[in-house]
Parts: sequence; C-alpha cells; structure tokens
Amino acid sequence: MRRKFLIVTLIVALVMTLSPFSYGTSIKKQKKELKEVQSQKDDISGELDAMKKKIDKLQGELDKLNDSVSKKAKQIRVAEKELDKTKIQIEDRRDGLNKRLRAMYKSGSIGYLDVVLGSNSIEELVTNVDLVQKIFNNDQTILTDLKAQKTEIEEQESKLRVEKTKLDEKQAEKVAKQEELSAEEAKLQARYDELEEQETKLIEAIEEAMANNNVVYKGGPWAFPLGNASYTQTEHFMAQRSYEKHPGIDLACPTGTPIYAAYGGEVVISGTYYGYGYAVMINHGNGLFSLYGHCSSLDVSVGQKVKKGQLIAKVGSTGFSTGPHLHYEMRQGSTPIDMKPYIGIN
Repeated sequence: MRRKFLIVTLIVALVMTLSPFSYGTSIKKQKKELKEVQSQKDDISGELDAMKKKIDKLQGELDKLNDSVSKKAKQIRVAEKELDKTKIQIEDRRDGLNKRLRAMYKSGSIGYLDVVLGSNSIEELVTNVDLVQKIFNNDQTILTDLKAQKTEIEEQESKLRVEKTKLDEKQAEKVAKQEELSAEEAKLQARYDELEEQETKLIEAIEEAMANNNVVYKGGPWAFPLGNASYTQTEHFMAQRSYEKHPGIDLACPTGTPIYAAYGGEVVISGTYYGYGYAVMINHGNGLFSLYGHCSSLDVSVGQKVKKGQLIAKVGSTGFSTGPHLHYEMRQGSTPIDMKPYIGIN
C-alpha cells in the first residue's frame, strides 16, 4: 500500500514538474509553426503580386491589341465602301459607253460618217472629228483609271484583312494567356486564404495558451497609454473600413512619444507583429490583453513583468501605417473588445 502511494506521489510530482515545460514547448512549437505558415504566406503574397503585375501588363497589351483590331476593322469597312463606290462608277461609265454605242448602231452610223456629212467646212470637220475622238478617249481613260483604282482598293482591302487576321490570332493568344494566368492567380489566392485561416487559428491558440499563463487579473483603474501627451484620435473602435472593422483605436502623435502599460501584467509579444509593425502585447490575466502597435522602438522584452504606467515603447509608424500614431487594442482571448470601460475612450 505504501509502495503504491509512493508511486502515485512520484507520478504527480513528475506531472507538476513537466507541465511548465510542456506548456512552454507547446507554445514554442506553435510559434515555430506560425512562423513557417507566415513565411509561406509571404512567399505566396509575393507570387500573387508578381502575378497581378503580369496580368495587368497583359491586360495593357490586350487593350492596345483590341484598339488595333478595331482600327483595322474600321479601315476595312472604309475600303469596302470605297470599293463599292468605285464599282458603281465603273458600271455607270460602262453603261454610258454602251448607250452611246447602241445609239450609234441604231442610227445606222458609226459616228464619224455623221460628223463628216454634218460638217460645213474642212475646219469644222477637223474640229468635230477631234471632239468625238476626245470624248471616246476620255471615256476609255476614266474607265481604265477606275479599273486601276478598283484593283488598288481590292489589294488594300486584302492586305488589311491579312493584317486583321494576324491581329485576331495574337488577340486570341493573349486572351488564352490571360485565362491561364487568372487560373494560376485563383489557385494562389486559394492557397493564400488557406494559410491565412491556418495563421488565424494558430494565433488564437497561442493567445489562448498565453492567457492561461498563471497571470491573474485583479481589476481596478487603468492608466492612459499615452500618459499626459497630446494626441488626436483618428480612428475609433469598430469603425467600418473597406475590408474590415477597425479592432482598436488610433491616436496620432509625434514619433518618439512615450507609450505606457495601461495595466500591469506579463509581456507576451515584443517585436514585429504582422501589420502592426513593432508591437507590444501584455497579458493582464483572465484572458485579457492589451496591444500597442506601430511603435518606433520597444523598451520591454517577452516574459518581462510590467507595472501599470511603466514605459514599454515609443510611438512610430512601422508596419501598415500612414503616419506616426499609437494603435491601441484590447482583447478578450483573441476577440477585440471595447476599451472605453478601461481607459475612458473608444
């Protein structure tokens, strides 16, 4: 019986000894996995950016090609109209000649005899013969010119059609390439979305594990994270953005403005934190966290215990930021919460 009790005691002691190690190992493993996921996500993000640039470039080429095809089609339509017009002129001129020949045939003369018999003098005869000759020569010249013009327009139209066919082929190739790139982009985007979901789950798991790190929230008043420094509030809690609701507040102030811990606790993040740039996150216990983002410098390290009002960082514009400001955020577990009950504004 005593031996059994001793064995149980040893097992309990062993579990208690190993628990902190297992806890630390678990978080370390999750953070390592998170880092790998984020690395893959960054790689795919780079591939997506490169793919978007390719698609945009291809779209620009396709737009120019479409414009060239439209212009070529317009030129062909103009050539077709000119050709139709020339054909009508040729037919009209041919009809005129035929009518004259038919009239001369029906009158029983070939034209020159009428001119000779109808002339009153040698001078008039010469003039009339020359006039008739000029009329026929002019008709023949115009008809010849029109036929040459018709041939030229036909050749031009044929050339335009060949050029348009080549443009159509290039256009089809570009469209096929565009569809291929769009399909690749969709696959990359799907993979990126998977990694983003995986990243979110890992972050939530890490934050939940950190929330149970033997830090107890005791309640009481909180300090304002910027102390007595002047600031302008540029964003409110849960303000609607194009892609999300803002999870915290933004307080614009000069770079280097001191940032203080709003409440005591343990530093669980001090370093680069996604789009927040340089950031500090403090675990206050009972799953309550405060986050200070876009800092220019950090004055605390992970695992350090801090007191309310202690200097932890300085204001900056690192990460996804458009100017120097403090992004202050509070979370219950991984869920952003209203900080007004704690620091008086939201």
